[in-house]
Amino acid sequence: MADSDVKDMLSTWGLESYIDVFKKHGIDLSCFSLLTEDMIKDIIPMIGDRAKFRANLEEWRKVLALANNQDISNNFDLTRDLTIESPSSLSLTSLTTVKPNLEYELYCEPSASSSSLSEGADAAFDVLDTRARIETDNSAVVEKHSELLNYLQSTTEGKALLATYSKDSILDNSSRRKLCNLIVRRELQDDPDKSIKTQRLLLLAKEITEVFPKEHISTYFIPYMNYGPLMKKGAKGKLLDCFNNRRREYRKAGIIAARRSPSIGLVIYYYLKHYVHFQMTGNDKVDEEIKWLNNSSDPWNLVEKYWSITRKERFKNVFNSNSKDLLHSQYMKNFPALKKPNGFNLLIEDFNFLYPDKKENLVEHFPLYKEKILNLGKKISDNLKDPTLKCILNEYLDLKSESEETLSLAAFLILPFLFFPITTKRKKGQPACRPSKVEVRDSFITHLRSHSEVKETITRRKEKYARLGITLQPLVIIIGPNLNSISQYFVLVDETYYVVNSIVHAIDCCFKLIHALNLQYPIECLPIWTFIQKGFYKMKTSWDTEYVSVNSLLSDLDINEIS
Repeated sequence: MADSDVKDMLSTWGLESYIDVFKKHGIDLSCFSLLTEDMIKDIIPMIGDRAKFRANLEEWRKVLALANNQDISNNFDLTRDLTIESPSSLSLTSLTTVKPNLEYELYCEPSASSSSLSEGADAAFDVLDTRARIETDNSAVVEKHSELLNYLQSTTEGKALLATYSKDSILDNSSRRKLCNLIVRRELQDDPDKSIKTQRLLLLAKEITEVFPKEHISTYFIPYMNYGPLMKKGAKGKLLDCFNNRRREYRKAGIIAARRSPSIGLVIYYYLKHYVHFQMTGNDKVDEEIKWLNNSSDPWNLVEKYWSITRKERFKNVFNSNSKDLLHSQYMKNFPALKKPNGFNLLIEDFNFLYPDKKENLVEHFPLYKEKILNLGKKISDNLKDPTLKCILNEYLDLKSESEETLSLAAFLILPFLFFPITTKRKKGQPACRPSKVEVRDSFITHLRSHSEVKETITRRKEKYARLGITLQPLVIIIGPNLNSISQYFVLVDETYYVVNSIVHAIDCCFKLIHALNLQYPIECLPIWTFIQKGFYKMKTSWDTEYVSVNSLLSDLDINEIS
């Protein structure tokens, strides 16, 4: 029977109606860590309730992992005094791991770039973030929380922020900047040259989440981390950015003396190579099956059988390749079955093998948030001064009354307008460029009015990327005279066009093909795909880039953090 702990947890999670179901199936607290995706689907058939249960279960497992991994803090190098003059001053011996006390000084400005992290390193960061939430939840934090709340209530700007949050239940990016500026002004009012410790920044970020419960610590501060001698991750976040900006202003005004401040970007990052989640060993027994797949694509039942039994051998090539772009094109040529209309299903099965608990995530999670995305788009449109962008957003918002399909399409098309475009690097010796929001949208979902436009559009896109020294990544294409009359959805991979039946299916297919082929997200819309990965698929990978704008949008939409 369901024990009292299970009853309490389900009640706290707003799932009281399932207490009797858990009792009927004999699920006690000890079973929680053993529940599989299929089990959860059996006992919680409603998608919304299942999403709510999974999100809370992931948080519960994080806390459980924290209790079982008390020594993980040994992997964080937070005693480092960041006074590095140049990359040459670093050596492997200087990158060793030491016991942290969270007391190093932050005179540095965060780098826009980020390093690749292994899954173990990502798990370590989750534990640190959870630890920051738990360990600071004591009387000292209550006192600090009251201090921050009292400070905000004592200033006109603070009162306005509290009133805005009370009305809208969220802080937008503008409000977050104002909040950080208020906090920085308070911190530096007595000593403009004050150095800021990591411990203080973590505590300030925690105080913010106490006063504004729907905000995330990671939006405001992510500490510098050492996951071992070969991997680093730079400190970043809105609070740190605000401190650095204020110090630059003080130096320019002569209020504080200029000092040679090192950038975390100067630190040498060493990357651990990404490997598939299981051990891959050679298997001579599948050589014949591989040869058959290289030359045949019929009958389909035999294709599916050989595709399955050759999976590990194929993955050896996919995940160990030094040239992803070369492999991308060659891989499609090596297996003619992938050129078939349903060839994308083979790659989707590869994704499902790699991430068995993620295969239905987009279908389950996206419907819960698409209305919120549309509402956020309406809020942004109301404040836009650019008439062209305002017109585009309003066109998408007008779709919401048409049908569920156009509602989903509108939500996905609005996503590119919720992020600031990132700078695109060109070939060596050429200046970087920043795409417009329309270009970002087109790199995510390309809308063409007829099939006759496809060839010319893709040719221009390839030529543009060739000038940037990159290749065209998998792309979603929709065709129709207008957005209310989309007749076909395609996913383009190399030179193969896969036809799918809806925008959700197209996004799902494109995402899974990128991961199954070990490719990169299209460069202009990296934050969008990263948001989809984190917010809807609840995935972390070894090549993730951390974007403050992604964390901010997750907060705006009240999407739970990744387990």
